[in-house]
Amino acid sequence: MVTNAYILCGGKGTRMGELAYNLPKPMLPLMGKPVLEHIINQCVQNGINRIHLITGFLSNVIEEYFKDGNNWNVEIQYFREAEPLGTTGAFKVLEAELPEIFWVFYGDVVFDVDLKRMYDFHKAKKARMTIAVHPNDHPYDSDLIETDLSDRVIQVHPKPHAPELRVRNLVNAALYLVEKEVIHYLPTGKSDWGRHQLPKLCKELPIYAWRTAEYIKDMGTPDRIQKVEADLKAGKPQRRNLRQMQKAIFLDRDGVLNEDNDLIHRPEQLKVFPFAAEAVRKINQSDYLAISVTNQSVVARGLTDEAGLNRIHAELDFQLAEGHAYLDDLYYCPHHPDKGFEGEVVELKIECECRKPKPGMLLKAAERYNIDLKESWIIGDRESDIEAGKSAGCTTAGVMTGNGLKNTRIAPDFTFYSVAEAVEYILNEPHKTLAEDLFKKIQNLSKQPYVIAIAGNTGTGKSTLATYIQRHLRKNGLSVLKVELDHWILAPEKRSSAHDLHEIYQINRLEKDLKEFLEGKSVTPTGYQRNPTWKIAPPMYQLTSETDVVIVEGIVALMLKNLVDIYDWKLFCAVSEETFYKNLYQLNRWKGRTDGEIERMIRLRKSSEYDVIEKQANLADSVIWNDKN
Repeated sequence: MVTNAYILCGGKGTRMGELAYNLPKPMLPLMGKPVLEHIINQCVQNGINRIHLITGFLSNVIEEYFKDGNNWNVEIQYFREAEPLGTTGAFKVLEAELPEIFWVFYGDVVFDVDLKRMYDFHKAKKARMTIAVHPNDHPYDSDLIETDLSDRVIQVHPKPHAPELRVRNLVNAALYLVEKEVIHYLPTGKSDWGRHQLPKLCKELPIYAWRTAEYIKDMGTPDRIQKVEADLKAGKPQRRNLRQMQKAIFLDRDGVLNEDNDLIHRPEQLKVFPFAAEAVRKINQSDYLAISVTNQSVVARGLTDEAGLNRIHAELDFQLAEGHAYLDDLYYCPHHPDKGFEGEVVELKIECECRKPKPGMLLKAAERYNIDLKESWIIGDRESDIEAGKSAGCTTAGVMTGNGLKNTRIAPDFTFYSVAEAVEYILNEPHKTLAEDLFKKIQNLSKQPYVIAIAGNTGTGKSTLATYIQRHLRKNGLSVLKVELDHWILAPEKRSSAHDLHEIYQINRLEKDLKEFLEGKSVTPTGYQRNPTWKIAPPMYQLTSETDVVIVEGIVALMLKNLVDIYDWKLFCAVSEETFYKNLYQLNRWKGRTDGEIERMIRLRKSSEYDVIEKQANLADSVIWNDKN
């Protein structure tokens, strides 16, 4: 491991105003100690014990505080610039005594990073210099690093950029691993790494970009130092260090983040949904990583190459950045299994491990970012997304946008209208307190199974609540079986009445089946497809001696007179009238109905069904309001 670090401490902090009036910028207080002390503590955590401070303005303040470094169990040496030399000038002066490889840190950049990962990357690439890069929510006024497909830096774009510039959102994070050879190429005198030297060096030397989602923040303005302090108080930097297990929200691309315009192969074809940037921005502000995993057979089909796909993803980055959002990373599969088409790239027409429904991209991301897949989600609009997520051990969320899960044979754990609605639910966990209280209530009960009923009208969040409770209780070690009453719905062509709930739900059979189920017999309902294109096999319900909890979920759960007294806890889901109608329109448009058909359906059902169901709220122990706003 590299044990030498050079920290640039000569800045005056002119952007800090009165805060830096009598202090060098690295000595500004942050959580009760100088910024520079936070950086030195990071050095210690990463095994760096020889620290070289390059000072200038008010250097005596730094030297008097840190002295020889003994209090931090490191050796500190100082190089005091007689005049400002920028961020590279001192290295040219010190060239003869520099070690063969060393870290370069900035005295106003706070970080919490597992540097061994960056070092391993550097050695694997046989780089002469490695630059830490990360996406941010303002790439348009940041120094951008452009790489080839191997992560080698091919161009540096210092700010300001031309408005038409489209490159990936990879921002210079001001954290470098440098080999001594690089210094030979630097000029004597004042110069800057990012603005002057990196644009030239990348043309002459193998310089690589190491992408990280760990915490690296410039605190060079009063607003930024307040933000960094808030992050430190919340423990965010430490949680983002890749020594800690991370969690991610994996996002399919086409149909989830952007319109699915059928084999997008040019940047101008990509149109991000108007709600997508806000959803991704909310992920950015959370403890989840935002990582896209996308099948892109346009490469194997010969419609574009990987460089062209990179330009499309640069456009994706740009459109997300307009909403102050970014992807922590993006993985794509360029392959396709079907061969024999004109213009195809034969070597990419293969059976691979990365193309969804296989979980290869998720597993690769998990290894790269130390992700706990069981604590992670995938949001997708196709069966392949759901299958990949389940294979990887993630919680799955299907959305009604894009392909809308047409023809799926695998049901997602949750279904939402869009990525925005899914992210809102994942981050806010509106049912968390209820599920926690339930677990406390039943964990020591001797009754087994404990039976929960969840009723409510269509579109009130019953299945979402039932699934959340089921997953929460399972995480806490309970065996939970969820019985979905919709599986007893009689096919429309077999009904004599379109609005008789007793006939639609086959109430007599349903009561008989559930009674037998609770007596230990296996029950297989007729099966119901939530979307008419779905092809999901009907479930077989079977109690075992290990079943702790049964959740009975459906519109008519509290209408089953022979079972109401058996329930241990009865819940009724409700939403405001505005939300109710919005949900009904979204749900039925997804099912392929026109607005006219939906309006007629609502009018017909309003008196014959909806009001009947609403009255069941009187039988519930609790009414759960599931409004999203």
